[in-house]
Amino acid sequence: MKNFAPRVPSLWRKVAIAAVLGSTLAGTAACGGPGQAASPTTDSANAALAALVPADIKAKGTISVGTQPDFEPANFTPIGENGVKGFNIDLMDAMAAKLGLKISYQKVPFDQLLVGVQTGKFDASIAGMTDRKGRQANVDFVDYQVAGTVFMVAKGNPKKITGEPDGGCGIKIGGVKGNDDERLVGIMAKACTAAGKPAPELVTFPTGSDKNLALTSGRVDAMFWPDMAVSVINRETQGKLESVPVNFEPKVFLGMIFSKQNPQLRDAFLKATEAMHADGSYDAILKKWDVTVIDLPKPGVNLATS
Repeated sequence: MKNFAPRVPSLWRKVAIAAVLGSTLAGTAACGGPGQAASPTTDSANAALAALVPADIKAKGTISVGTQPDFEPANFTPIGENGVKGFNIDLMDAMAAKLGLKISYQKVPFDQLLVGVQTGKFDASIAGMTDRKGRQANVDFVDYQVAGTVFMVAKGNPKKITGEPDGGCGIKIGGVKGNDDERLVGIMAKACTAAGKPAPELVTFPTGSDKNLALTSGRVDAMFWPDMAVSVINRETQGKLESVPVNFEPKVFLGMIFSKQNPQLRDAFLKATEAMHADGSYDAILKKWDVTVIDLPKPGVNLATS
């Protein structure tokens, strides 16, 4: 797969970010406070986007969005708080604002996100879910990010794990139920078995936090981790871990998910995402959170082919 992610530029000054974000994010669920008056051009553009929203949802004015709140900096609930924050939350709030909608976030385990959208428990979900062809049979993705994968291992890499398919034979790998870990461990198991080596073992945990603790306490030897969040986990573990690039996993598309029964809402959010690229607010949010590595310049629906 082509690598769509650009190199990370230096961060803007905070005041510059605030100036760009002010007109886009003010008044959304994430920001809360009153915003400055929009220009006539912005009013007209947002009115056109709002017209794309299904009538029943427009009448309610609010959509329910499922997320897993334990993955900083994407979507997380800070200690001592009840709400959700992160670049995914900022992006979703800003898209919804362009569509004239508000968001009610529902915090659930990762493995309940797909079924929640399928059964109508949520109108949508945002939690950095990998777009896979198999998942497209049940839900639709609006892909808006790309992400690479690394192994997080103990400092010094005592198990000498490499990023090759057979570079971690016989190790224990921590994962989260419902995540993409099983598929990745399957690739490794096939390569290790072919080389006459023991297959790695996947040990699953309810949340990402549980998985992280298992690694730092030595109960597992490695875990898969998005390249965009290496700095976060290194900070949280006080430098106890290091990253090893996973060479057998190409960049993947990450997407918001929508019910196949509601393509109109899906397409409205796609157009809102495109509008954020056009006006610079998408880039500003990524720079605010220092995750420009995930930038997907041209979002789309169900872009994954495998």
